Amino acid sequence: MLSPMSGRDARSLDHAASAELRRTAVRLVLGGQTQREAARAVDVHEMTVSKWMKAFRAKGEALFEAKQAPGATPKLTERQVAALRKVIVGKNPDQLNFGVALWTLPIIAQLVEAKFGIVLHATTIMRLLHRIGITPQKPVRQSVKRDDGEVRRWTTETFPAIVREARRKQATLLFLDETGVHEDHAVGTTWAAVGKSPLVRVSGARRRANVISALSPRGRLWFRCFRGTLTATRYVEFLAALLRDVRGRVVLVHDRHPAHGAAAVRRFIKAKAARLSVHELPSYAPDLNPDEHVWSQLKGWFRRDPLRPAEDLHDAVAGAMAGIAENRALVRSFFGHPAVAYVRRALHWDD
Repeated sequence: MLSPMSGRDARSLDHAASAELRRTAVRLVLGGQTQREAARAVDVHEMTVSKWMKAFRAKGEALFEAKQAPGATPKLTERQVAALRKVIVGKNPDQLNFGVALWTLPIIAQLVEAKFGIVLHATTIMRLLHRIGITPQKPVRQSVKRDDGEVRRWTTETFPAIVREARRKQATLLFLDETGVHEDHAVGTTWAAVGKSPLVRVSGARRRANVISALSPRGRLWFRCFRGTLTATRYVEFLAALLRDVRGRVVLVHDRHPAHGAAAVRRFIKAKAARLSVHELPSYAPDLNPDEHVWSQLKGWFRRDPLRPAEDLHDAVAGAMAGIAENRALVRSFFGHPAVAYVRRALHWDD
């Protein structure tokens, strides 16, 4: 049995638990137990119960209210916090003459001091940023040559018209793109003991496997792996294979890769005009193509599971692409990325 002069420190409890403990002890005493007995029952010091009883006689039921301690007064007002968030979200440090392109805690500390004359510790800034919904993220690269007006017209006017065309022709809508997978692609992260870098044995070769694919919003994916660069001949062969495999008409969206605009490709498209119509994405806007997310999935697999020395890169890429193609739910999920929300809108998926 605990000594009446021992017991836990009630100050270590959270506010709700402490309030309930005070309520129990006071009720025990009011019910006829001594303060010593009540202290034993709730496992606190006898003097603690004595203080609670004294406070109860002075405050009554208010003693049992679980109030959060007010804490230190924030150095930034809510208006200043809102202004800070607007700056961080709307601009980059270089635009404000900080000399760098990315926000870091030290740069934000300089911004706070310059804007409000207040010095904040990096830890305080980190907590503040989390509270207002700002977290560290990897930025998306975007070319300075990108025409935002052209992108806006594509998402609000051009592509909705393409969808109407596909429906009028009862055609299959496809997005097409190409990529390359390098054997020495960056390896992802893994858990390991502190201070001991994990080791992954790879072939050390620098081979590359190229792949072209086309996917539909219905979750179908066609692909072909090839060695060497994408030429007009290879592109025409892929288009011809698509037309053999897809029944009816095809409305195709692709980017402005040099092979796509080659004379041989233009002649093929013209010859197949009864079944095939082709549209070009805006320049320097790869994120508008849902097929880009096929590549993210593919390369993510190779980062998580690097090629073994005995494996053939071309076969491994073909196998991985076959796995993606077999999973129609996965293919449809590539249209869920925020960058291609315009596709869902035009298809009325979100209605």
